[in-house]
Amino acid sequence: MKILLATNYLKGSLSAVQAAQAIKKGFLAVSDKFEIMEIPIADGGDGTLEAIKHYTPYKVMKSIVSGPLGDKVEAEWLVVDGKAVIEAAQVIGLSLLRPEQYNPLKTTTYGLGELIKQAVDYGCNEIILGIGGSATNDAGIGMLEALGYKFPDVKVKVACDVDNPLLGLNGASYTYGPQKGASQEDVKILEKRLSDFADLTQEKTGKDYRNIPGTGAAGGLGFALLAYANAELIPGFNLIAELSGIEEKIKHTDLVITTEGRLDSQTLQGKAPFRVAQMASIYNIPVIVFTGSIERDLKFEYPAFSIADGAISLEDSIKNASWLLENLSKNIARLIINFYGKQIS
Repeated sequence: MKILLATNYLKGSLSAVQAAQAIKKGFLAVSDKFEIMEIPIADGGDGTLEAIKHYTPYKVMKSIVSGPLGDKVEAEWLVVDGKAVIEAAQVIGLSLLRPEQYNPLKTTTYGLGELIKQAVDYGCNEIILGIGGSATNDAGIGMLEALGYKFPDVKVKVACDVDNPLLGLNGASYTYGPQKGASQEDVKILEKRLSDFADLTQEKTGKDYRNIPGTGAAGGLGFALLAYANAELIPGFNLIAELSGIEEKIKHTDLVITTEGRLDSQTLQGKAPFRVAQMASIYNIPVIVFTGSIERDLKFEYPAFSIADGAISLEDSIKNASWLLENLSKNIARLIINFYGKQIS
C-alpha cells in the first residue's frame, strides 16, 4: 500500500518533517509492506520556508529586524532564482510571543517592512511573501511605515493561508483577533481601526479593496499588500502544491494522511490540510487527518483522529507529540492490516 504523508507544521510541537517522520516510524513498525512518501506542506504560515527548501535550490539569508512588539528578532528568509521568499511568521509571528504577551492592539508589522527593504536592497526583483501565523492586526500599517509609505517597485506575490475579507464577522478582527489575545472590546476597536484605514485607502486609491478574499489574512496585511503593493494574492497552499507536484503524486497513491494542529472552522478557510483533503477527494483517494484537537460540532466530511491519548493536558500533548503521533500511526496501520489483510502489499 502506498501512503502519501502530506504533513503540516504542528504549532508549538513538530515541524512538518518531524511529523512525517513520526507517522512513518509508526507505520513501518507495524509492517514494512507500507510504501511511504513524505511531502511537507504549508499554506503561507509557519513552516512555509521549511517546505519550500524541499523542492527548490535556495540561499539562506538572515536579518535582524523588529519583532511583533518592537524588540529585535533574527529572521530567516530565502533567495530563490533572484526572488526573496519571506515567511512573515519569522518576523511578526504569534509563535515569537508568550501567551501573556498576545496583544493585537500593540503588535505591529513594522519589522516586516524592514525585512522587505533589506531584500530589495540585496537586489531581489520579486517578493514572495507567506503571511500566515501573524500576531498582528494592524492592516499592514506598520509595514508601510517602515517603508516610508511607499512600497518598492518590485513584483509581489502573497501566499495567504485564509481567504477572509478585511471587515465584518468573517473578517480579520472578529475571526482571528481573539486567538491573538483580543477581548470582545478589543475586537471592536480593531475593527474600527481597520474600517477607518479602508476608508482612507479608498479615498487615496479610488478603489475599495475591503471585500476581496484574502484581504483579512494576517490581520489585514493582505489588504495593505494588495492596495499599496499591487500584490497578487494567492492561496498559500497553491505555492507549495506547484513546487511539490503533490496533485500528480496523490493520483498514484492509495491513502493520504495530512496533519493539522487544531481542526476547526478556520481550517475550512483554505488551510493546507483541508486543501489536501479536497484534492485527494477529486481523485477518490481516501484521506485521514491527524490533529492535535478537533472543534466540537465541526462539520468536516473527512475522517479525523486526535493524537491526544485520553485525558491529557495541552502541555503534555505538545511535549509528547512525536510519540503520540507515532502511536496513533501504529493503531491506524493495524486497522488497515486487519481490514485489508495481505492486500496491502
